[in-house]
Amino acid sequence: MDLQKLSINDIKGLDAAKLRETEKAVRRELLDVRMDIYTAANKHTGKIRGLRKTLARVLTVAGTAKAPKSKASTKKTK
Repeated sequence: MDLQKLSINDIKGLDAAKLRETEKAVRRELLDVRMDIYTAANKHTGKIRGLRKTLARVLTVAGTAKAPKSKASTKKTK
């Protein structure tokens, strides 16, 4: 599974345990890429941006799954 190219639809299809597992995998991959850049073994700096976006998507989906459903109409009427 290419973590850099996960789409939002793929992420939404995951359950809570798989989301946590995916989050850990993305964080681990991000760390590995950063270490490769610092040690000058690999200069694929664009990979960091894609991994950060994927991590943000995973955390967003995980957060919306935990959040309670809000009321549809909470506006005050005059």
